[in-house]
Amino acid sequence: MNHIDALLHCVDEQSALLNEFIETLQAEGDLLLGTPSNEALSALAIRKADYARRLAELDQNRAATLTDLGHPNDRHGIAAICAEYPDLQYAFEILFERAEQASTLNQANGETVKAFTERNQQALDTLRGLMGEDLYDAHGRLPKK
Repeated sequence: MNHIDALLHCVDEQSALLNEFIETLQAEGDLLLGTPSNEALSALAIRKADYARRLAELDQNRAATLTDLGHPNDRHGIAAICAEYPDLQYAFEILFERAEQASTLNQANGETVKAFTERNQQALDTLRGLMGEDLYDAHGRLPKK
């Protein structure tokens, strides 16, 4: 396999993996809007970390291949290689589209988590104000005096 074929294969792999990652992010978003269990959220966090690791490996492969072809692994290098090999343009467009979609979903999920956290903190602050020091701890027990 020559360098151009290897680059195309790597970009296609990244796009396919991003599709799976997007599905995971959508499932996470749906779960966050319901009543998520700790186990389900934990499983999604593990899956997301695995996708991040695998995507980083593919990015390193892509960077190495671009370097072998004499181009940096940035927008300018990608534009230059696509100008030399127009068949790569569509693959990179798909990759960038998927990456943008994943970033948007991940940001939205993060904002949902932040909103829940802030709401829970406000509720706890209100309870502490009403109950004083006699507020139950996370195990449902009153603090020891």
